[in-house]
This record gives sequence, C-alpha cells and structure tokens, in this order.
Amino acid sequence: MTKKYELLVGDCLRAGDRTLYRIRALRDFGDVKRGDLGGYIESESALAHEGHAWVQDVAQVYGPHGSVGGNARIKGEAWILGRVDGDAEVCDLVVVGEDAHVGGRTVLCGDEVVRGEVLRPVEPCRAGVSVLAASRFVLQTL
Repeated sequence: MTKKYELLVGDCLRAGDRTLYRIRALRDFGDVKRGDLGGYIESESALAHEGHAWVQDVAQVYGPHGSVGGNARIKGEAWILGRVDGDAEVCDLVVVGEDAHVGGRTVLCGDEVVRGEVLRPVEPCRAGVSVLAASRFVLQTL
C-alpha cells in the first residue's frame, strides 16, 4: 500500500511537550484529493495509510494511544488521544481520552469528553433531534 499522506515538518504545533505535524494528502482517496491539507498528528502511527481514515481542519491526534484507522473521520477541533476506527466520525470539540475507543458507525459531535468504549451506531437524526443530543444519548446508554 502506498502512503496516502505526508507530515509537513514546516507546519507544526505544540501540544504540551509533543510536536504535531500538519498532514497533506499524497493521493486521492474517498473525498480527499491529492494536495488537500489535513489536521495535525504526532507521527505516522497516529493515522493509518490504509482505508479512508482522515484527520482534517485543526483536529489533533497524539499520545501513545492516539490512532485513527478504517474509514474514520476526525474534524473540527477534536482531540484524539485514544483509538477511533471503523466508520466513526468525531467532530467539533470532542475529546477522546487515552483509554477510549470509538468505532462502528458512531457519530460524536459537540463538546463531549469520551472515556471507555463507544461502538453503537447512532440512529439517523429525526426532525428535532440534533447530532449533539444523539451523541449524548449514546454516551448515557453505556
């Protein structure tokens, strides 16, 4: 499998004592096009080169357990210190803690802190039910 992104050494930020590098797509995959800029990761172990997983906007993935794989999407200002995979989507100000695992078809948006395991798919939003309310429902049913 060929690499799907590169780390941009000249575009980085600090998260405590860690250095995070912006990523740039090296090839087309999913809805990501070659040359698209992504979010920030600490190392190549934080984002799989297989699948359609992607970190975008100013989202950050770091730490010894921080990893994104499968077809997962990390967006907005999310911080991933745990594992996100499957077809999961994490966005806005969600923080996935070091020991947390978000997977399946789970969608988490808003300003949540996730600990533990979230694998259940969120039901499609109905009129009057926000994605934030749906994600809170998933977290409360664990």
